[in-house]
Amino acid sequence: MRSITSQPVSILAALALAAALGGCGDDGGNVGADAGVDARLEGFDQPDDICPGAAHCASAGDGVLHVGGGVRVFTPTLTETFTDVNGDGEWQSSEPYVDANGNGKFDAYWLFGGGRAANAIESDLEARAVAFRQGDTLAAIVYCDAIGLLLGDIEQIQQDPRLAALGVDHVIVGATHGHDSVDTVGLWGPQPLVSGYNPAFNASLREAAVGAVSDAVAALEPAHLVIAKTLILNDPADPQSRTDRWNQDIRDPRIFDPTLTIARFVRAGAPATTIATVINWANHPEVSTFGDDNLKISAHFIHWLRRAIEDGIPAGTYTNPPNEAIPGLGGVTVYVQGALGGQVGSLRTTAPLGFDGAPVDNDDGHRFEQVLGTNLARRALEVLAAEGETVSELPLSYRTARFHAVVQNVGFQVAFIVGLLAPHPLAGYDPEQVVAPGNEPWVPLRATYLQVGPLGLITSPGELHPELWVGGYDGSWSWGWPMLDRDLPNAPDLSEAPAPPYLRDLVLANPGVAYPVLAGLAQDYVGYIVPAYNYVLHPSSPYLDEADGDHYEETYSLGPLVERHAHHPLLELAAWR
Repeated sequence: MRSITSQPVSILAALALAAALGGCGDDGGNVGADAGVDARLEGFDQPDDICPGAAHCASAGDGVLHVGGGVRVFTPTLTETFTDVNGDGEWQSSEPYVDANGNGKFDAYWLFGGGRAANAIESDLEARAVAFRQGDTLAAIVYCDAIGLLLGDIEQIQQDPRLAALGVDHVIVGATHGHDSVDTVGLWGPQPLVSGYNPAFNASLREAAVGAVSDAVAALEPAHLVIAKTLILNDPADPQSRTDRWNQDIRDPRIFDPTLTIARFVRAGAPATTIATVINWANHPEVSTFGDDNLKISAHFIHWLRRAIEDGIPAGTYTNPPNEAIPGLGGVTVYVQGALGGQVGSLRTTAPLGFDGAPVDNDDGHRFEQVLGTNLARRALEVLAAEGETVSELPLSYRTARFHAVVQNVGFQVAFIVGLLAPHPLAGYDPEQVVAPGNEPWVPLRATYLQVGPLGLITSPGELHPELWVGGYDGSWSWGWPMLDRDLPNAPDLSEAPAPPYLRDLVLANPGVAYPVLAGLAQDYVGYIVPAYNYVLHPSSPYLDEADGDHYEETYSLGPLVERHAHHPLLELAAWR
């Protein structure tokens, strides 16, 4: 989410105003509200599932890893569109629309930002899955082209009886955070206080996710791994060369992880044949949202990245040498979003080099996405060919835990309780009483650590600020950018930043891990996970307005305790043995 449009903040402001005027003591029919929770809400004592080791996954068997991939499309069919008479990229009730079903209302598919009704399709929305089986353990990762997925939808995928019938032990469900995908959260409807959540559409997404995992399980076969990583810098050989041909961190401190990891799973007996490829990088998929022609459903640069990884890049695509064809890998490519909190993205003074060698402007949004995705694929394919490490011994394991986080953001409180948002259980408060300090709802969350040989992956239930992943307060993760603008009001005081070890350190400390991956927006979506040392609220209108300086993200976070409640359990999970 970003601050360059005022609409999202106005939605939360309207919610907070509603709370101030009327209070909120009714759960509005929201599923799972439970004031009778007597278990400790904060943190966890131990993982609630561990494989191999639990009764349902006792053995690693012969140690052979089987891998499969699957893809399902869930792009909606657009039957109702509108005429943007004033050209502002938003629908107003005075503007004409197609009433295909004759019900007298505009049944649009709403996109991020509020009032943005989809008028066309730029690229399909897909659920892409990779499944892993070793002995009695069968786990999967599925990422969907969505802005975010809340626990109600995620648990329906995970608990689908068709997956249980296949013997699936655990599924990591994540969202790519595409801003031109359909609103799966509910915050961005036609106007403030009107939900953009479409139950039928989310049902189609869930069906696609279950289908993709099922296809991946059906395709399981013995596999080896070829894996590599590279820093996505302007000059990969120069750590100080900056990143503005790709992306950058807009919020101080400028600390972020530009690592792209590519993990290619190939047939054990035919190493030239790809089963599935997992790509991890951190970047907001959003440029076309704020460019021209921005009323199209799209998977953004991720569509072009996946396509080029699978199909290759034709000769002559680039004028700058070498411009020979780069073959694709085939198989199924799954993009796993990274630590993109703090506005890590490609907007504002970024300009990837186009196929003609000239920088591409942000306003040329859809072309920008194509160029960025193709550039990324080129870099990934080149590093895999030059530096790919082949691994045949691939022990598979996972551990997962449930914990809770308190919702202090008054806008979020109202949005949850009145049912504006997608379904999400609430706990730890009395829904018959006014919500206020001392009686605030908590949201149950989940995180998973998954290891496949040298690849160690941990989920985060939102947009994690990268310094909570890598540390980097000494400037070692700033890549030539100045880390701080000390003239900004409310500038971060790095002397108060958390001490190591950081989450990436703890993932790397697991035996055998050489390739750490942060899987962002997975297992839930709670907005920005902002470090406590740099958490600043507006002094008179918290959550409605931003504090001076770089503090937009606080308006879209659970509250000042979000690091403690939503991130510290990840540290415990990564370190647990």
